[in-house]
Amino acid sequence: LDTPCLLLDMDRVERNIARMSERARAAGIQLRPHAKTHKIPEIGWMQMRAGAVGLSLAKTSEAEVFAKHGLPDLFVAYPVVSPAKAERLVALSRRVKLCVGVDSVEGASILGEAASRAGVSLRVSLKVDCGFHRVGVPPTEAVAIGSRIAAIRGLALVGVFTHAGQAYHRADPEEIRKDSVDEAAIIAATAAGLRKAGVAIETVSVGSTPTSRFGFAEPGITEARPGNYVYLDRTQAGLGTCSFDDCAM
Repeated sequence: LDTPCLLLDMDRVERNIARMSERARAAGIQLRPHAKTHKIPEIGWMQMRAGAVGLSLAKTSEAEVFAKHGLPDLFVAYPVVSPAKAERLVALSRRVKLCVGVDSVEGASILGEAASRAGVSLRVSLKVDCGFHRVGVPPTEAVAIGSRIAAIRGLALVGVFTHAGQAYHRADPEEIRKDSVDEAAIIAATAAGLRKAGVAIETVSVGSTPTSRFGFAEPGITEARPGNYVYLDRTQAGLGTCSFDDCAM
């Protein structure tokens, strides 16, 4: 084989998929793996057959590819604000069960306008920043912003989600444990506040491979979205998430 060439140990892939699925089942939550690590519909189907309820994706184009390959339940887990992509997502929502991430009234309004023109209701989930500071609304503003988004015509705010990406920069397992506890507490509190405000939140979602060791059983969580676990890597081994014998790539 010519190099560079990516090779997978499929026994390890299958073992990693089975292990995370069992972890979610034992905690009584749903698993919606993030497919940005593998980007391969066949592996997505392996995750579905192992018990995942659907897949998370990073981009509109990824969601379109996975829908083309028959994956029935997709979440675009990154805020989308482009009018052109909004049109594509609305079209996609007619073919599969779809949810789209939002983290601003302005961006959500663009999605709502496209959905209203098409006469559909687009499911969206509010991204809350639990400390990574990449995207997401501040926890202190989440209920207020979420309530405004829930009132936008064409949208149905059905979930809240977050990502403790800061866990990738920790040096100690106890720091990762704290990240997972904080992540769960922030997003569960947001869901409770929105429900009190009259918004019917169905999904309370967390997600990262390092925090998956600790956070699945935290109160209020209904779903997790780890992604890297399907292959694992040197970073995960360094964090204590796995051994090198678990790395499948």
